[in-house]
Order: sequence, then C-alpha cells, then structure tokens
Amino acid sequence: MKSIPRHQRGVIGIWGALTLGLAVLFTVLSVDTGRIMMEQRRLQKIADVAALDAASQTGACGDGTHAPAQAAAQASADRNDLGPDGTLEVMLGDILTNADGVRTFQATDPDIAMAVQVTAGNSVPASLVAGGIFGETVNLRASAVARRQALAGFSGGSLLASMNSEDSALLNALLGGVLGSNVNLELVSYNGIANIQKLTLADLVNATAGVGTVNELLDADLSLNQWLQIYADAVNASGVADATVIAATQTLANAAVSNLSANFGDILAVTAPNQEEAANASINLLDLITTTALVANGQNALSLPLNVSLPGELLNVQTTLEVIEPPQIVIGPPGRDEDGNWRTQMHTAQIRLLTPVQSTIDLNVAGLAGVRAEVDLALQLNVAQGSAWLEKIQCRRIGNGGSVATIGAQPGIASLNLVRAVDPTSPGARIDVSAILLLTRVSVATVMVNVDLPLQNSDSTQLQFEVDTFDEENILPMTQRASSGIGDSLGNALGSGDNLNIDVKLLGAISLPLLDTLIADALLGQLLAPLLNQLGTTTLDPLLRLLGIELGSLDVQLFELDVDQPALLI
Repeated sequence: MKSIPRHQRGVIGIWGALTLGLAVLFTVLSVDTGRIMMEQRRLQKIADVAALDAASQTGACGDGTHAPAQAAAQASADRNDLGPDGTLEVMLGDILTNADGVRTFQATDPDIAMAVQVTAGNSVPASLVAGGIFGETVNLRASAVARRQALAGFSGGSLLASMNSEDSALLNALLGGVLGSNVNLELVSYNGIANIQKLTLADLVNATAGVGTVNELLDADLSLNQWLQIYADAVNASGVADATVIAATQTLANAAVSNLSANFGDILAVTAPNQEEAANASINLLDLITTTALVANGQNALSLPLNVSLPGELLNVQTTLEVIEPPQIVIGPPGRDEDGNWRTQMHTAQIRLLTPVQSTIDLNVAGLAGVRAEVDLALQLNVAQGSAWLEKIQCRRIGNGGSVATIGAQPGIASLNLVRAVDPTSPGARIDVSAILLLTRVSVATVMVNVDLPLQNSDSTQLQFEVDTFDEENILPMTQRASSGIGDSLGNALGSGDNLNIDVKLLGAISLPLLDTLIADALLGQLLAPLLNQLGTTTLDPLLRLLGIELGSLDVQLFELDVDQPALLI
C-alpha cells in the first residue's frame, strides 16, 4: 500500500474545514434570504390590508380629503404590527389602464381621487451574523393600490305617482308622433310599463344581437324599431313583467315605422371607469322607452292635437313640441373629475312649446250686445334643462345604517310668453273685439295682450337618499323632489290675471277708460283667464310632466346604488 506523502497530510482536514465554512455561509445566506423574503411578504400583507382599509374611506366613499384615508391606513398598520420603526405613505389618485390592459397608479388631488396607494416600509438587519457585527440594514418597501367602487343610477322626473287617463292620451300622441304611426295603449298598460323597475343592462346585453358587453351596448347605434324590439325581448326573457306589459312593449315596437335611430350611449350614460360594473344596474322601463323616443326624434318638431274646453266652446288646439336637447339617464361614480365637472350628471329635456289658439268667441259684456272676440294668440313656453349630479356616496358598513347618496338638483328655468299665433316672434297677442251696434257688427277695439312670465330658480338643492345596500330590492327606486318655491301649475300662474298686461284701443288708436274696464273685465273673466287656465292645466302641465318636467321642481329618482367591497387592483 502506497503511503501518503508527508507534505499532503492534513489536506482532507483543510478541505473539510473549507466545506464546513461554505456550508455555514450558505446556511446563513439562505436563512437571511428567507428571513428578508418573509419580512417582505409580511410588509406586503400590511400594505395590502392598509390599502383596503384606506379605500373604504376615500374615492367614491370618501369626503374628498386625505385625512380619513391616512387615519384608516395607519390604524390598520398598527393592528398588523408594522412596528415603531416602520413607515407608511398614503397617496390618493386614480388608476390608469393602457391599451395592453396594464394598470398604473397616478396621484391626483384628494377631492377627485378614486383610489388609494399605500406604501409600507421597514428596515431589517442585512444579516443575522454580519448585520450584528457591522450594523448594516436593508430597507424594505411594499406598495398596494386599492379602490372601493360605488355607483349610483338616477333620472329626472317620474310618472309613477300621477299618471292618469289624460296622461295616457298625451303619451299616445307623443309616442305616436315619434314612432310614425298611431299608438293607442290604455292607462293600465302604461302603468304596467312604468312599474317595471328591475330591467338591467345585462338583460339588454343578452337581448341585443352581436353585443356581449355593456361597453358594446353603449356604443350600439340602432333604429328606433330595433331598440324597442330589444326592450320587448329583454322584458320577455327576464321574467319581470306580466303578459299585459309584454304585449304593450311589443305593440310599441311594432308601431315604430319612422326612419329614426339612436345611440344607446346618448340614452343612458355610464360614466364608471369600468363600464361593465354597471351591468346589474336596474332601469325603469317607461323612462327608457320615452327617453329613447326623444333621443331618436332629435329636434324634429312634434304636433300634438289637443282639445281645450271653455264654457260653451270646444277648441281644437295643435301644440307643437320641439325637444332642443333630449333627457338622459345616468349611472356612475360621485364627485368631480380633473376638469372640475361632475362625473355623473343627468338632465331633463330642453324644450320649446307653442300652443296657438285662433277662434271666434262670443262674450257677454254689460252694456254691449252681441260682443264677439276674434282671438289670435299663442302660448310660447321655453324650458331650459333641469340638472342633477351625484356629489358623494357615504359607504357604511352593515349595522351602521345604510349607504347615503347625496345628489344635487337644480330645476330648469322657464319663460312663458303670449304671442300672436300667425307670428310667434311678435311681442304680444291680439284680440279684435266687435259688437252688433244698430243691427250692424262693427269693430269696437283692438286689444293687445302681453304675458312675459319668467320662472327662475335661485339655488340648487341637496337630496340625500339613504339605502340599505343589503335590501335594495325592497327599497329602490326612491324619489325625492327639489323645489324652489315656484312650483304652482301654469294654469294657476296664468289664470289669476296678475301676469296679464292688457291695452285696449278704440279703433286701434283711442284709449277710453270705460272701454278698458268693460273689455278688460270681459276678457279676463270670460275669455283669457279660463282659456289660459285650461291651456295650462290640461295641456302644458301634463305634457311637461310626461317629459319629466315640473316648473319650479325636479323629481330625482334613484334607481340604483351599488357599493362594492374594497378591492386590490395593483
């Protein structure tokens, strides 16, 4: 057996020591790496939970300030033992998504922020061995971005509380004019349609061929007939309506023969960052049908034949309706965007109504026999849009009451003028009065009648809707009214005579006080007051109500309030 040279003795021991040293080194390195990774994971969990807690106090559920989110994140970090040397940074902002679907966080002002980013930091020894000797540390940081999405859907005006047979006749005339054929639905059919509150955007998506998402539905541009058929199919498939309502919606779809179309995004605006989150939002069917008809009709004038009754007279009045800008239904988050505009805002229709009356009416004037008035006048009503906007949503946990949606509302501004039917641009209406004097009918006077009645609203109103989000089905929709104190009917406003300015001229030139009194009393008592009262109460008031408009007031209907749990997005 060959012996080991003396100079090689102990090599194995040296290699053994080196191997043992390397083993210890790698063991320490593995332990340190695992320890740092575990601390990083713990820090990430702290950041995740803190972001979720902070998201419940900011964005759609916040008050527009930084403090509540900071306090919630700090309390969460303390509960999860961040430690006295730990740092916590809270930033409010929004989430941007590029074309590839990659999300990034962008800081914004607190009052427009929709998301929160929490960054937790801590310092740990770089090594259990070397760190203890040299005091070196590693700074760890972990970030998380969370958002609590809260959406509300609302519209202006509601027919549910006041629809009657006269309203159904007006609605038949209005829809018939838009659809291009006669519509003759009964009151029970309209009431049934108006009571359908649970038709969702998902139902409409499923009923629309070639559409698979809410975004595609909002981009769809279809004919009026196709939209009404989609509504009929969706109602039939969803099981939310009885046979009467299904038949009524199909009747409207079959009556649509006019060559009109509409983009669904103009009918219902979804302003949520992710439009698919509105898929389960419920919509009132009658609001949807009437808004679709007005959007499709655009600014085309509609003539509505109406009957106005006076004592001993029946006047056929043709009211012309022009919708300058149609109404809109909205679903979206609260607050303002980076440009200072409300993210979610609806408006009623901006309209112009012209109701001409040209007729010959006999008057009973004391001292004058056989007085006859030839009437040439028209009521011209211009109504600017009323608006409502979603200011904030206070998201509360179960046991602490319901979530509260605060909606600001401003009724529309209107102006009412009495003009000549033959020339609506004229400054006043004209009535020619004649009488049988000495067996011959002669002209007595030309009466100029002026009405210039502005109906203005000074301040907006805040409406608060408290909803138990765990029992929405039994609570929504909810309706509240914003009123500025000028909500009396047009009939009362016009019929009093206080707003009438009457100028009587004999033969068009000579003023006679006695004649002023006789003719003015006769015109006010027998002609103008009843006529204007009838035009207001039987024509203008109900027609405006069908359009979701009541002068001096705005009914805001909240039909959806969806508050999600906070979710991590980055």
